[in-house]
Amino acid sequence: MTPSGAARNLEPMPIRGRGIDLDTMSLVEAQITASVNLTATTSATGTTAITTGAFTVENAGTFYVEVWTPQLTRGTTNLDVELWDGASAATGVFQSSLLHVTAAPGIGPSFLVARRALTAGSHQMTVAGFVDAGTGVFGAGAGTTGALPNAWIRVRPA
Repeated sequence: MTPSGAARNLEPMPIRGRGIDLDTMSLVEAQITASVNLTATTSATGTTAITTGAFTVENAGTFYVEVWTPQLTRGTTNLDVELWDGASAATGVFQSSLLHVTAAPGIGPSFLVARRALTAGSHQMTVAGFVDAGTGVFGAGAGTTGALPNAWIRVRPA
């Protein structure tokens, strides 16, 4: 407020990013070049689809965990995709359900996002999936002509 009590307009400030700054926007990234068959039938035994590997959070805070896959396929009827903090669903701590589909046909490209509070220290984000029966697929490929592109995961500050 100005002294007269009227609100004042604030001009937007330009934001510039240097290469060194932009390179640090993500805490960790990983990608895969081959599809993963999802055959587990429970959350606790979910099949690992993609993982970041271990990384360190220096300051606790809120982070986005973003996952992209060019193709998802359900099992006989269902597909669930979940986020875990740890090397696998069996050894990790459940963070969030990213997707649940029932009686859906093949699913095209999917961008899945979770907003999570992470403590300072070591973490490893793992995406795992499970089906009711049959085989689901977390799609990925080499990105060459006629092939699916890479699937990826990244963690960045919110």
